[in-house]
Amino acid sequence: MPPKVQFYTEQNLRNAPLPNHGGRYAVVAHGDVIDNVKNKLALAGFNIKEEKYKMTVDGQVAQGVYHLDYGNDAEMGMMFAWSNSYNKTMRFKCGVGGYVFVCSNGVLRGDMGNYSRKHSGTALQDVIAEIDNQIGHAKEHYDVLIHDKNLLQNIILTPKDKGKILGELFAYDEILTLTQVGIVKREIDKPSFRYSSSPDSAWDMYNHITLALKESHPGSYMRDHHKVHQYFVDAYGNLVTAQLPSNVASNVDPEDESPFIEESEEVLPAAVGSDFDIDMNAYGVNFL
Repeated sequence: MPPKVQFYTEQNLRNAPLPNHGGRYAVVAHGDVIDNVKNKLALAGFNIKEEKYKMTVDGQVAQGVYHLDYGNDAEMGMMFAWSNSYNKTMRFKCGVGGYVFVCSNGVLRGDMGNYSRKHSGTALQDVIAEIDNQIGHAKEHYDVLIHDKNLLQNIILTPKDKGKILGELFAYDEILTLTQVGIVKREIDKPSFRYSSSPDSAWDMYNHITLALKESHPGSYMRDHHKVHQYFVDAYGNLVTAQLPSNVASNVDPEDESPFIEESEEVLPAAVGSDFDIDMNAYGVNFL
C-alpha cells in the first residue's frame, strides 16, 4: 500500500524535514520551489487564482498545482504544476498545462511544457532556470492545449471506442488503477459535469479520465497526465502542428550515469493506486 496522500497546506510542505543523503546529492527544497514558482509567475504577470498541494505523510514526495487567471477560452484556464521528492524516488518535474473550470481537471502534454531534473550537481539552479523558461513560454503552451481540446471536441466515440480506451489505459498501458477505471466508467454512465462538447466526444472521454487522475499519487500525477495525453495524440492523430521551444540544455544532466542515486521518472510502479482509492463496489467495473 503506498503512503497516504491528501491535500496539505503550503506550510506543511515547507516544514517537511530536508534530506541528508550526502555525496553529490543536491537538495531541491519544496519551499524553494514554491518561492521561485510564485516569484516567476508574478514577474511574468500571472495571477494565481488557486494553489493546491499534496504530499506523502512524511513529506518525502510533494506536488504543487497553481490555477492561473489567464486565458480567453470559455472552458479552460492555464495551470502550472510541479512534483518533487526527497527520497531519491523521483526527479523534480514541472510544466505548464491547463485546467477545466467546471471540474478542475488537469491537462498536460508530455512532449512540451514539461521538464524533469535529477537531484545532483547544480540541480537547484537548473530547476530555477527551467521554471523561468517554462513560464516564459506559458502562453504558447496554453495555446497548443486549446488547439488540442478543440480537435478532441470534434471526435465522436462509439461505446466500443470508449471501452477500448479504458481497457488499454488500464490493462496495457497501466496508467489507470482499478479504482480509477471504476470512476471513469461511472462518469461515462452518469457524468458529474457537463463539458462543452457532445457527451460522446473524445474531449468528454478525456475529462472522465483526467477526473479519475485526481486520485493519482503526487509522484505520478504529472506522468499519468502526460501519458494519457500522449495516448489521445497517438490514437487520434497529431493534435498539434508545431513544437514549441524548450530549454533542452538544462534538462541534460552530466551526472545522469552516476551510481550515487537511483532516481526514476516516477515515484511509483504504474497504476498502483493511492489511499484516495474508493470502494469499487459502489461503481463496479465494466469495459462496456
